[in-house]
Order: sequence, then C-alpha cells, then structure tokens
Amino acid sequence: MAYQTGSATGPSQLLDALRVFAVANGWKELRWGASGTGQQLSLQKADQFVHLRSAVEEALRPGYEGVTGIFLVGADGFDAAQPWNNQPGTIRSPNNQLEGCGLYEAVGPCTYHLFSVENPTLLTMVAEVAPGVYHHLAFGQLTKHGSYPGGAFVSGAFGPSDSIYTNTNDFVFAYRQDHHCGLPFNDFKSFGGSFVRAKVDGFDGWFSVCHNHPLTGKRAKSTWEDGTGGPRESLARYWWAHAPNTLNGAAPMQPFYVFVERPDGFFSPFGYTPHLRYLNIQHYTAAEPFAIGREEWMAFPGHSKNGKSGVHGYAVRLVR
Repeated sequence: MAYQTGSATGPSQLLDALRVFAVANGWKELRWGASGTGQQLSLQKADQFVHLRSAVEEALRPGYEGVTGIFLVGADGFDAAQPWNNQPGTIRSPNNQLEGCGLYEAVGPCTYHLFSVENPTLLTMVAEVAPGVYHHLAFGQLTKHGSYPGGAFVSGAFGPSDSIYTNTNDFVFAYRQDHHCGLPFNDFKSFGGSFVRAKVDGFDGWFSVCHNHPLTGKRAKSTWEDGTGGPRESLARYWWAHAPNTLNGAAPMQPFYVFVERPDGFFSPFGYTPHLRYLNIQHYTAAEPFAIGREEWMAFPGHSKNGKSGVHGYAVRLVR
C-alpha cells in the first residue's frame, strides 16, 4: 500500500509507523533499536541510505536546542558498528559536525499520513502535531535535468533546531514571503531544512538548501529564493501573487526546483520533485485529497492554514 494514515502517541510510535511502511514499500531495514530516549532506524533503497532517530527533548548535536520528534539525516552507506549519527557520508558541516533536519514538536498524540511514490522514489510523512498544525519529513530522489552523479535528498519541516517556529519574532512568515521553513525545500536564512546529494565541480557531498551560510559549506537554492520586494522579483513571488489563477479560480501546482551553486557564484538547475509540489491551499482543507486528471494528490499547509503559513502549502502525490 502506497498510502497509509493512522495515529501515534509520540515520536517512537511515529518512527515505527514510518519503518513498517517503508519496508512494505521496498526499503530495506538495516537497523531498528533503542537509542537514547527513542529508537534509531536505518533504511536503504538501491544506493540511497537514510538514518532516523526519535527523541524526547534531545538535541541533534551539542550546540542545538532539545526537540521532541524525529531526526533525519542522509548518508552514503551503513556501518553496523556505528550509531545512526556517525554513518559513512553522513551530512556534516565543514568542521565535521553532524547536520540534519526532521519532524519536530511531536509532543502528544497525532494523526499521520504516509506516502510512497516511485519514478523517482519519494517517501513522505506528514503529521498533525497539534490541531491544525502540520509538519513533514521526506526523502528520496530528484528528477534530474541531465545525467550526472547525485540526486538523493532529505527534507524536513525543521532544520537543526526548533528555534525557527518558537522564535518570538516569527522569522518564518513575518520575515521574507519566500522563506517558508514549513515548506519542503525552503531557503530560510541559514536554517537549512533540506539537503541534496551531488558530485559537482570536485565536491562530492551534501548541498544545503538555504538562503545563506550553508550548513555543509555548499549551497543549493530552490524556487523560494529571494524576491523580497514586488511580486515579479522571483519565480516564487510571481507564482505566489497569481495563484489561485484569477482566470478560473484553479490553484496550479509547482514542483520544487533545486539549483546548485557553481564556483563562479551562479547556480545551475539540478533537479525537481515531480511528486511533491507547492500549492496555494486557499480552496483546500488540510489533508484533503483532490484529483487532477488521472492523478490524485493530498493538500497540506506549510504549517497551519491561515496561521503561520497563511495559504502557503504543498501537495503530495497520492497512490492508493
């Protein structure tokens, strides 16, 4: 089954639901066991490896705030002798510190939605962590614009810590219209919530999707880069300003496009997410399924509809 919904009472139950669902949809379970306040899980599909850990008021690493939820990191392999956060090719900063993302604030009972799609691979979990508040994590492969190494990604509603949503200044939706950290592939300041694996210009590792100060030392950007002024100053702003379509009220969706930085400071288009797309949810309720031709999708807010994320949201391809 490529779609599943259910309920969980905490982070470890959420992670267990993801584990069972992933294995049922072609991922190989490499490890599942206790770790700290939660459980650690390692998964593999073809040459992609992801490592996850549930936690209760723990930090991703020293220097970050304690969170309750699921940590997610990408890697290049699996070593049974090492814990989830010290695997081969794990996402790291230039000074060799662990970096990652996740689905946090899962402090009580929540309803979850799990999606699996192929060609390319995508596994997504969205959880209603509080009434009307939705957080996500996702991992899989981008559809690339050409034949070159890389394409694996991990994405979460949060970057390394939870300060993005708990900051009293609310820098997510009161700062730049484009920088919505609840959206997949956001570019919010230096708090990267998404990472893309690529071998480009001699660098073989993880690019951090962010506006500035990439956590891995290598920057990628997505559709939501810049555009702080008028609605025509970036593709994202233009799309945001003109959706739903004023011609017919429809809300066209847009894949999340990813660009990687080159040595000359310019960016090259790298890939996009065909099964995960930006959606203005003005005419949709959270977790509402809808059809476009023969395809079925499900809509979610970036955080909370008409709350911190307004009508900004995303849709996940739904295969039953």
